[in-house]
Amino acid sequence: MRDCDLDIAEVKILVERGQYMEAADLHIRENRMLDAVEVLLKDKSSKKAIDQASQSLLGAFWDILSFGVLPLDLDNEPQAKLKRMVRLVGQFDQSALTEKTQREVGSHLIGMFFG
Repeated sequence: MRDCDLDIAEVKILVERGQYMEAADLHIRENRMLDAVEVLLKDKSSKKAIDQASQSLLGAFWDILSFGVLPLDLDNEPQAKLKRMVRLVGQFDQSALTEKTQREVGSHLIGMFFG
């Protein structure tokens, strides 16, 4: 499937089989970080999946809101990604995140609204 650029179809098959990490890796290789986070959040039983999802989401936040960039300064596409990220944060079981990750995500959200 990879040879024919059918990675989205391969992701769907992997998700149907419950192979969330492999599906997320495909998204990550194609720089679709938020899609990878969505797939990883489907794996409710894996701490590794939650950890990778949180780190991927933090990386996506940094890509958009690094070094004092405010949400109001963003163009339409980055603003849409930011809204999607906020929705994804709401899907996390906060108790499954490390305290450090909880603080990092919280600081990004506070910075978005009060920065």
